[in-house]
Amino acid sequence: MARQRRVRASSKRAAIIFGILFIVIAASVLLYIYSRTFAKANRMGLPLTKFAFDSIMTRALPALIGMSISGFLIAVMSQAFQTATESRILTPSMIGFDSVFVGTQTLIVFLFGAGSKIFSNGYINYLISAGVMVIISMLMYGMILRKNRSNLVFLLMFGLVLSGIIRSGASYLQLIMNANDYMQIQAATAVTVNNMNTRIIYPVAPIMAITGLAIILRHKTYDVIALGRVNAKNLGVNYDREINVNLLLISIGMSVTTALIGSLAFLGLLAVNIAREIFKTHRHSILFIGAGLFAVVALIFGQATVELLQAAVPITTIIDLLGCSYMFYLILKENKKV
Repeated sequence: MARQRRVRASSKRAAIIFGILFIVIAASVLLYIYSRTFAKANRMGLPLTKFAFDSIMTRALPALIGMSISGFLIAVMSQAFQTATESRILTPSMIGFDSVFVGTQTLIVFLFGAGSKIFSNGYINYLISAGVMVIISMLMYGMILRKNRSNLVFLLMFGLVLSGIIRSGASYLQLIMNANDYMQIQAATAVTVNNMNTRIIYPVAPIMAITGLAIILRHKTYDVIALGRVNAKNLGVNYDREINVNLLLISIGMSVTTALIGSLAFLGLLAVNIAREIFKTHRHSILFIGAGLFAVVALIFGQATVELLQAAVPITTIIDLLGCSYMFYLILKENKKV
């Protein structure tokens, strides 16, 4: 009875926080729209006509959808990855998705040129980038986890080494190409919300939503996995298979998200750890949704504030700075426990 009361109290508290977060998200959306329309028109001293408003919204709406789905999915994947690795300081980006994305863009420009249809066409470019990331990640999982069952530490080390090799190769190719192609690559791989490939939001959004939903619906499995390999097996969970399914979903989600908006490694780190501190629960049904909502708030409210204040620093840079600082804090905190 006491446990049931605690669960009900925890669920009620989570529902209240969710309600507050939804209100904050709605306010952030309105602030973002205001900063892109009325505030911008006032600064320029121009009247905001209906045609101008509609024209701005045709670009702002896909950006809002992209920020919402990308932020939510990144947080959900980060939570799932941390549960699988039993660590609060790791994120899926450490496997090297961002490096593969940069390497793919560099190779496309080096082989075909910045003016080629393969690079300039958002759909073709996206399919190639996401496809390469999925293939490489699945090859990594297949080769490493088949021989070293659930050896996630070795997988992370391999990912970090591969990331360094790809970045070195990409840097060399960028060094020997002409200045125009180099600038095109820098523009395409810069991680900013304004640089988002909004042309492919609507076709890609269902894939991202399905991937995130597939992870969330497995929340009970993640509750058991969080107990550790031995306990999970004793409770009847096929631990190795569930870890592989988890990594498959993460690889798909990270590939499509990175190809859309770039790598936001520290967004997931911040959102997940904030959710853990706020909700004080181990139930993944709450942690997934809570972390996702915090990530959406961070992206939309942060971008709205940047637009409103005309800040020169993009919100992604601010998130990375805060996330990096928080990561140092977590490392020091874990070190004290040891």
